Amino acid sequence: MRHHLSRAVVVGWIMAVATGSSAHALAPTYRVIKDQSTLSFVGVQQGEQFTGVIKDFVATVRYAASDLAGSLLDVVIHLRSLDTRSSERDQALATADWFAISQFPDATFRTVAIRQTVNGPVGDADLTIKGRTKRIAFPFVWAQTVHGATLDARVRLNRLDFGLGSGEWVDATVVGHQVDVIVHLTLIATPSVPATVAQPLRR
Repeated sequence: MRHHLSRAVVVGWIMAVATGSSAHALAPTYRVIKDQSTLSFVGVQQGEQFTGVIKDFVATVRYAASDLAGSLLDVVIHLRSLDTRSSERDQALATADWFAISQFPDATFRTVAIRQTVNGPVGDADLTIKGRTKRIAFPFVWAQTVHGATLDARVRLNRLDFGLGSGEWVDATVVGHQVDVIVHLTLIATPSVPATVAQPLRR
């Protein structure tokens, strides 16, 4: 009897230690503070630079430098909220020549891996716009704050990779091919759920 009890206690202790270590290693989840976050882009039309913003997006963020395998950036971008401060341009961008928003109302961005480089973290991500998916590198700056973190990034895309701008719009002198996407997220850490520790069997 004493032998069995002792063995059960040891097994329970090992499980508790292992479970506790795993919980500690997990990348925490963060919630986006919408009124302090922006998703915007910069393009060029007929030689003039313009800026657009996406007012509505949903992001899932998990990140820890010590748990890159468990880290994730996942964003759904609602394209109907696109605003370039020009109603004429916004109406054109909604058409089939551009985003075809009635058919593809959302764009998605999801990391398949996050790696650490000498210049900071980089997400390897699948970006899908207008039904076309392209793997991109997404370098970002992560800074811890008192209650959470901030994420900042700037990535240059070629709009033609996603079929944006057909017909007369293909000409780079009309609308530039390169578009800079600028991300600023203010994040707050969400409470973690304590791991359930298995209790040792009693005999």
